[in-house]
Amino acid sequence: MRFQKNTISFRLLTLLLIIFFILISLVTVNNAIAINDIQNNAYQTMEETLAVYNNRINDNFNKVENYLVNFAYDDLDIRILDTKDPSSTQWFSALYRLQKNFTNSLPIYEMNGFFLYSAPQDTLITEAGSNFSFKTLNIIKGHIRSLMQDKNFTNTLNTKSWFPVLIDDQYYLFRVLQIHDSYVGSWINTDTTLYPLVGSELNDYIFLINCDGKVLNSSAPISSLSPDVFIYPENNPLDDHLIEINGKTNLLVSHKMDLMDSYIVSLVPKSKFFNETQFYLILLIIALLFIFCLMILTVIITKRWVIKPLSDLSVAITSLRNGDFDTILSTKNVSAEFNDVYQGFNEMVQRIKTLKINVYEEKLSKQGVQMKYLKLQTTPHFLINCLSMVYQLIKLDKTDLSIIMLKDLSNHLRYTLTSEKTVTLEQELMHVENYVELSSIRYPNAINLHTDCTADSLRATVIPLIIQNFVENTIKYEVEIDKQINIYVSSHLEERNNIKYLVISIWDTGSGYNEKILKKLQNMSQYVKNNRSPHIGISNVYERASLLFGENNFEFRFSNRPGAGAGVDIELPFIPLIREEED
Repeated sequence: MRFQKNTISFRLLTLLLIIFFILISLVTVNNAIAINDIQNNAYQTMEETLAVYNNRINDNFNKVENYLVNFAYDDLDIRILDTKDPSSTQWFSALYRLQKNFTNSLPIYEMNGFFLYSAPQDTLITEAGSNFSFKTLNIIKGHIRSLMQDKNFTNTLNTKSWFPVLIDDQYYLFRVLQIHDSYVGSWINTDTTLYPLVGSELNDYIFLINCDGKVLNSSAPISSLSPDVFIYPENNPLDDHLIEINGKTNLLVSHKMDLMDSYIVSLVPKSKFFNETQFYLILLIIALLFIFCLMILTVIITKRWVIKPLSDLSVAITSLRNGDFDTILSTKNVSAEFNDVYQGFNEMVQRIKTLKINVYEEKLSKQGVQMKYLKLQTTPHFLINCLSMVYQLIKLDKTDLSIIMLKDLSNHLRYTLTSEKTVTLEQELMHVENYVELSSIRYPNAINLHTDCTADSLRATVIPLIIQNFVENTIKYEVEIDKQINIYVSSHLEERNNIKYLVISIWDTGSGYNEKILKKLQNMSQYVKNNRSPHIGISNVYERASLLFGENNFEFRFSNRPGAGAGVDIELPFIPLIREEED
């Protein structure tokens, strides 16, 4: 069934599709919002984790700074170390106490080591954790001594906080305070600083990076980053935090450190970060598949229970409209409502069929009577003229002509008084030739009949006298004793839109129609209604054609032919060899 916009089938399916589209949209939007919220929450959790650890680092570094300050300003041993003779017992005692202080304090603070450098005596005291090898510790001591002896460094020392130093391919964070001519400080490896965060649930790689983009951890997968990658405004879109490293897409999260000009940066593989949302994506796919299956099932059920019964009813109504009164709707497997409608339709069709048969039979009876009357309308006038002519011929002792005329008249009356409602075009032409022969006795050498009809058109069904009436009008109004008239009759078949039509053309060489009469003839329906019309024959033919073919199924086109006389083109449906007998 073809769906049209104004059908209930189209509107019902459209409504279902709209409902499911809205449902799918709501589910999709809801899940998309949920997934986005989950991702944002996970990202915020990572940011909060970095912020918490930054605070933890701050607390630890602040404790170390407080220790260093107290150590520097409250310990007189540092002053002794700077001023006393390095060979004196007092100097060595002070050195011992300072070393012991570092040793006791190191386990308390989360540092890799402490140091004290006395510039006047070029003395360096260090205390480091057991995880440092002797070689590594010596390298660190050498860097510390170099830094403390660097005037450019010591001159700007008061303006610095914690700062990174690269030692033997490892980055360390240092904090140094100056007290008199000595320097006290602490250091910690950057990997050790971030060790509690590495390998946590959402942190595969975590490292420190300075504001210039230099990575301060040896374990990081990269050595540098562009600052605009990790320095970003708040509420930045999540997609802007994705970065590709070593062929893999990672989510980057950063947090500014408070005690140094650096950032804590975390890299999480995209697949791992979005892993929590995979469950919701699967749920979304399952929900969409379920909705899609439900939509298909609903459409199938709707088509089976609603649209198909409506379609069957529509087809049955169309068949009934086209004249098929044998249409019956099956009430099997339909709902109770459609069952009632179907039964009512079947009963209605049966009643219409019975009524139509009765009306049709009554109409046929009336048409038979009317056709008889119309055919006999033209007979009396012509019969009287012929009988008068025979009388004159006998009176003039023209027996041969009178015999011919009586024979032709007999054929004429047999044809006009036949009970048949239809004849073939061939029979009608034979009758016209007989009629012209009759008229030629009255008007010798005045009438010439020319016929040009295709063989296939001769089988067409026409009404009796359809051509003879127009030939009779020509003879009646145009033929004179001393004037010759030519009458032409042609016929052929035409096909339009797979429908065949019979086209009959009748014209003469007379003076043609009066303009006033022609205008009336070109509006035949109104012309026929005029009971005072003198052209009974034309009205007669038109009415009988209406009864047989239907009022809108044929056409009469009247005209005055250029260089000739009156003409008429008759177009009828082509119905081959149909003969109906009257009851």
